[in-house]
Amino acid sequence: NREIYISTVYICPCMDIDYDEQKTILEEWRELESDPGLFSLLMEDYGVRGIKVEEVYDIGKKFDGRVYGFVFLFRWTGERRARKKALVTEDSYVFDSEVVNGMFFANQVVTNSCATHSLLSVLLNLSDVELGPVLTKLKDFTAGHDPESKGLAIGNMLELARAHNRHAKPEYAAPQVPSGGKRGSAVLSSAHTLVPETYHFVSYVPINDRLFELDGLKQYPIDHGPWGEHEEWTELFSRIMAEKLSNAQDILYNLMAVVPDPIPKLSERLKTLQSEQKTLLEEATVLAERLLKEEEQQQLNDSHGGGEARDIHSVGTCTTAQDVLTRESAALPAEACDLEELAATHTAAGSPEEMGVAQALRIAMAKVVVNDEQLEACKKKFHEELDLKQQYRVDFCRRCHDYDPLISEFVTMLAENGQLPSRLFERKKSNAHSTKSTAGSKHGRNQGNNRSKKAKTGAVSNGTKVS
Repeated sequence: NREIYISTVYICPCMDIDYDEQKTILEEWRELESDPGLFSLLMEDYGVRGIKVEEVYDIGKKFDGRVYGFVFLFRWTGERRARKKALVTEDSYVFDSEVVNGMFFANQVVTNSCATHSLLSVLLNLSDVELGPVLTKLKDFTAGHDPESKGLAIGNMLELARAHNRHAKPEYAAPQVPSGGKRGSAVLSSAHTLVPETYHFVSYVPINDRLFELDGLKQYPIDHGPWGEHEEWTELFSRIMAEKLSNAQDILYNLMAVVPDPIPKLSERLKTLQSEQKTLLEEATVLAERLLKEEEQQQLNDSHGGGEARDIHSVGTCTTAQDVLTRESAALPAEACDLEELAATHTAAGSPEEMGVAQALRIAMAKVVVNDEQLEACKKKFHEELDLKQQYRVDFCRRCHDYDPLISEFVTMLAENGQLPSRLFERKKSNAHSTKSTAGSKHGRNQGNNRSKKAKTGAVSNGTKVS
């Protein structure tokens, strides 16, 4: 263990803080929320690029595009915490050390680090993503090690602990919990006593054409087998998850997917469409100038009686190539399918001379319009993704900001100015008035029922409290 600790700190040293602070950070991993924005920003802090996390609302819906893995959050029951005391007998567990050590599977040896474990279980089993220097060194260093050694490496890696804790809510003085309670999220029960709740993250990852469930609190990974020849691995995952949730008695869970970040591809797509738009407009302008010259020549011939007037175009109304482009654009089909069909007509069927400059221009203008629609749709999606990422950062600031000093100072100032008791009395009086109004409303609605009860069971006192 000492070798793992020293080597891990060596590969990712932090010289900007002293030893005592490093020790404090490594010993106090904090709980994280299950939020796609939090996990996406956490990966950025690790140095990962081109990947994001999004929430999954319907496991029955087919996933569009590539999915690297899933992160599943559920309420952790007490009997599952004793993983080291229980004998692993399930046939689906993988005991082969060569297989287990060949993948990135780490036992969770540090409390509250399951969020980081779940992300690393997905990321470090990928071979075609940009992990960044920190995770690349961790992956190279732990290659071939057993799960416990990998867990020790994670728990002793300062960069991971600092990034992890950076996204946690500020810790305040915790209220008293019943003796024997475990650390977790405290909630009020119906008896108004604090009951601790603990949640846990696990990962589902495709490795070597098989679906694995990687749970840091289990000693071994779980092999869910291969997926069908003509299906995606996400379809097998959906079936397994549907079965798991159908048998679960708890509805408190959350599912997130680790997927490619669309922003880089959308940016490239925007550049391509903008370049194509420029080229298509130049081609259409050249054709418009040719058509304008033909119409001017036709008009000249008609004025000298040299030929029959053309009724296809309004000759004489266009004086520039831009006028021709505007006219031809207005004459295009209104239906999108017809427009796309026209745009798909290639000039291979004939050169402008063979098919006619007017028809070639119509095809070129159809391509311009279709390209413009695609460009606008791409811009919209691109800006939506940018706005979403910005919202993630806003949520991060709100989540992690420490409001305790502000609240404490505000209450202290109220007390120093003698306004705190009066404020509390006003609040209490307001609540009492609100309760009385609600009770009166309910009493008015139930007067008919009360009269009926009087007839059946005898007199009901006027002072009966209606809740």
